[in-house]
Amino acid sequence: RGGSGATGSVPGGKFGLECGEAGGGREHRPPTACRRPAKRGEPALLGHDLLIHAINALSGGIAGTRNHCGALIGGIMAIGLGMVQYDARTADPVARKPVTAAAKSFYRWFEKEIGHARCYDIREVNLGRFFDMDDPEEAKKFAAAGGHELCARVVGKAARKAAEIILEAREAQAAVPRS
Repeated sequence: RGGSGATGSVPGGKFGLECGEAGGGREHRPPTACRRPAKRGEPALLGHDLLIHAINALSGGIAGTRNHCGALIGGIMAIGLGMVQYDARTADPVARKPVTAAAKSFYRWFEKEIGHARCYDIREVNLGRFFDMDDPEEAKKFAAAGGHELCARVVGKAARKAAEIILEAREAQAAVPRS
């Protein structure tokens, strides 16, 4: 299949993934950085305005509480958005199995690839400590320690993997003969 499988014939890559891992920089990329494909009418999971608004509060381990990484939760949310092709309010556990299995697979991948699921642990291991982003001096130290670049890399890897999972699930579903 060549490469990571996350890009395809759509200019800019499927789901706008070209902005993910390459994003980095001194600051997190603005939400509009990942929207280019959506503006052209191309499929772009990362271009959903409501998703962008919702995930903003996940920064710092769910609103700065040092809990689960926002990239992990955002990836799981994206998998749900990309895979659920049924009434999500259904009580049918069989219908939920594929998306639940995909989300669990993503969670396990995240722990293995990133090293931890909690923002506090990710920052502690990679930056030497956690920074209180509510304190302006701590926020400056976070930036100086490479915190924005670290988070951009984690978000990029998570976005790419979530999109790969979604695309693989869609390809597998398309290969199933319809009766």
